[in-house]
Amino acid sequence: MARRVRLAAPIKLALCFMFCILCYVCMKIFQFTNAPQNLESNRRVYDGQSRSDILPVLPQDNLVFVHEPESNDANSNKVDQLKINMVQEFTEDNEDEDESEEDSDYSDSKKNLDHRKNRYSSSIPVYPFEVQKCPACFGDSLCQSFSNGDAHLNLTIKRFDPNSIDYHGYYRHTRVVGKRLGSNDEFQKLDNFICANTSQDINCDVGDAVVMSYLASDTALTVHHFRNELWKVTQIARSDLSATICATKRFIDTIKSLYNHDKEGILNEEERSQLMTSLILNPEGILLKFFMEADFAENTVWPVPFYIGECGRVIITEHTGRPLRHFFGDSWSQRVNLSLQLLDMVNKFLKEDSDWLVLLGDFHHSNFAVTDSGRLVLTNLKDVLIVDKYESRPYGLQVGGEINYDRPCNEECFGAFIHKLLKDPTHQCQETPFYAQLMYSLVCRWLLSANQDHKKMTNDNPTEDPDEQQSFDAQQRLDDRFSPGGLLHSIPEEHEESIHELIEECISETSFGGRLSAVEEMIDLLQEIQYTA
Repeated sequence: MARRVRLAAPIKLALCFMFCILCYVCMKIFQFTNAPQNLESNRRVYDGQSRSDILPVLPQDNLVFVHEPESNDANSNKVDQLKINMVQEFTEDNEDEDESEEDSDYSDSKKNLDHRKNRYSSSIPVYPFEVQKCPACFGDSLCQSFSNGDAHLNLTIKRFDPNSIDYHGYYRHTRVVGKRLGSNDEFQKLDNFICANTSQDINCDVGDAVVMSYLASDTALTVHHFRNELWKVTQIARSDLSATICATKRFIDTIKSLYNHDKEGILNEEERSQLMTSLILNPEGILLKFFMEADFAENTVWPVPFYIGECGRVIITEHTGRPLRHFFGDSWSQRVNLSLQLLDMVNKFLKEDSDWLVLLGDFHHSNFAVTDSGRLVLTNLKDVLIVDKYESRPYGLQVGGEINYDRPCNEECFGAFIHKLLKDPTHQCQETPFYAQLMYSLVCRWLLSANQDHKKMTNDNPTEDPDEQQSFDAQQRLDDRFSPGGLLHSIPEEHEESIHELIEECISETSFGGRLSAVEEMIDLLQEIQYTA
């Protein structure tokens, strides 16, 4: 009979310990192989601290990581609220497994967030709207209208503009224009910035990331960052953000009110993200809202298209009719009417409101259109500068506060001011009222005068580089070829000499105040012609 071998107690303990380790390793392997690939139990959240710059977040930055909460407190944060909504609509079949409860809750909230962001995806094309990237977009006030068929754009026919892609369509049987404000490259740069700024891969979910980025922070909504930092996000030319160059706290508060949808006085992360996306890519949508909704004098009507709303990365405005160039060959009376509207536009920009001055730096004919009702409107607002009159010097003051009434200011003078303004907005913005009357000169030169010599560009920054000079000369030849001339051509003989002299003084005044006097005389003369025609 075989003798039974008994193991010593220490050996039994060692074997039991090894068996436990083996079981633990197997369990971890099983959890790893069955875990969701995109699950994150720890999420990065904005730490609420001011950032000193807008560069992408680096690993050594002071980041805060928080454990995904299991609380059902509806006021905790956006993700928690979405989680609560998901729980109210769907019940979990297996709630007893404590180990998987947190993962399940997070997965449900993600599904609900994706559903909210893509609730229009079945009826709205991904391009050009990209609603799935909201709130890194212009807004969604018209998305429901596009979803239910009240609004429609013809996406097969589009017009490419240097600053936008335009589509024509209808909104409740009214003709409208949809504008994707920004090139695809600019949108991609913005998306890349958002992902980098939140320490994520380049192809991250922009809609999720933007509310945790610099764009949704308090730091972005400051005068310093509006004037000096925003243009760096997409690395576009600083002059392309004219609306923010002379931003003041009062201006920022005004545009914040335009995005405060719940009217509680404080912007949430989504509202901040929409505001900053609009400013960075192209401020035209914000400016159209500003002209329509800001607290202006009663019955004030600005010469810009009526703003209707937005969906994703497309804004919707009234149909702006035909480009101004189509009217350069119209009847004399029609051209006189449009000339008066152009001069009145500048007058509105200068004097219409006691709080704000509007400076437009580009009076090229392609930036204007005439609506079906005959109203002249500015269709490209990318080069519009808003100046707070309360923080500007009175008309006639130069840098340093020295009054100078005896020296005219013409093209060279205006070009030097613009150069200094872009370089040092903090000190130059207050001088804007002195130079803003040069808008009359630009109107007379580019839109009223039929003298092609007036259309010649001047190189404000001459260079010895032959390639750059060749490029400048080629652009001048192209402008000469396609320039439609001016509105005030084929002038009746009895008015020809007077109008020509007034245009010359308007373009280049010979004495201080000569331009404003010439403009007043020209308006009186054109009104007399209009009434007697």
